Amino acid sequence: MNICVDTGFLISLYSEKDPRRHSKAESMFVQYFENGIQNKLLIPWPILYEAVATKITKNQKGMETLNRDWKTLHMQGRLELIDDKPFRDKALDESFEETLRDPHHYRGLSLTDRVIRNMLSEPNLKIDYFFTFNTRDFIDVCKRFNRAMI
Repeated sequence: MNICVDTGFLISLYSEKDPRRHSKAESMFVQYFENGIQNKLLIPWPILYEAVATKITKNQKGMETLNRDWKTLHMQGRLELIDDKPFRDKALDESFEETLRDPHHYRGLSLTDRVIRNMLSEPNLKIDYFFTFNTRDFIDVCKRFNRAMI
């Protein structure tokens, strides 16, 4: 299976600041990517910018674990970084169009979240699962395009 992950999942996996989420993310990673499981990890570039630049780099242990995991997955051909270029312009346009909506229906999503939503909407991207702790911003698009959300 191809499993795409959100920023919160990566931060939780490689940072122990929130022990409950860290434990959950670790458990999910072991279940879906270790012990001979051959799933592929899909990482959109905007997720890397948010996760690695924000929380993980301040934690040497987290960076070492990230490096180890990614080297292993890469050597096995089970790590793919998704180019966001085909999705950027549409996401930015959507951000500005959102300002024209009625304030009661305004949806203040980050540009990163809009890029990810557009990736999840792309039928040519094979994504079986989407891991996030932020279900509210993605549940509708995952349901619409038959992406299982965990």
